Amino acid sequence: MFKKTTTLVAALTLFAVPTAAFAQATVGGVAVPTDGLPYVVSYCEDLDSMSASDRFDHAPRHAQSVASGISLKTITLNDCQRAGLI
Repeated sequence: MFKKTTTLVAALTLFAVPTAAFAQATVGGVAVPTDGLPYVVSYCEDLDSMSASDRFDHAPRHAQSVASGISLKTITLNDCQRAGLI
């Protein structure tokens, strides 16, 4: 009985405690992990500060994309606005 109870408590604890690794936000249909969100916000702020023609030619820094864990070039200014990041 003790083994079953201990296993049940351990299993319930795993589901009851959310972890940062599983928390995500969605920006433009792209799932953004919590640790990558600051990079996405920074990228959105960059886009917001540019003119339309500059945005068209803008490419995210490689380090930003790698650190965020997603391809930032797939995110548009409208995606950032819909997600409430700017």
